[in-house]
Amino acid sequence: MKNIMFIGLTLATFSYAKDKKLAELLSFQDARIFVPSKGSVATAGYAVVNNKSEKEVSLVISKAEPFKAVETHMTVEKEGRMAMEKVDKFLIPANGSLELKPGGNHIMLFEPSREIKVNEEIKVEFLVDGQNQEVPFKTIPRVSTPKKEETHHH
Repeated sequence: MKNIMFIGLTLATFSYAKDKKLAELLSFQDARIFVPSKGSVATAGYAVVNNKSEKEVSLVISKAEPFKAVETHMTVEKEGRMAMEKVDKFLIPANGSLELKPGGNHIMLFEPSREIKVNEEIKVEFLVDGQNQEVPFKTIPRVSTPKKEETHHH
């Protein structure tokens, strides 16, 4: 019985250490999701993902409550026009970064089961080399108007 308990504790400790190490190696900056436009069933998410490890890492989006479906997309040029293309995963180079941005690589979120409001925190789950990592994304307005002071020039 003691052996089984010891093995269980050892595995739990290893699992925790592995997750902690993963979180330290992959960080997300400025993680944000646009609030969907009225009548729209889709929106996009952006961030800068930094890989501090010595090896290339694969990043796959797995879910984001309350959205029914999630995908990773890249923007490509096809016949002189820009188009979004679904991809299975993003690869982040060793000691490198990946910018998820409008007009480039990004995440797509479809069919929210409820209204999404500004300044919510949406937990987005990714598989990083097959391991779960949950990342908080802040919801922001689709169009932000500059403050009066920012547009006033002399």
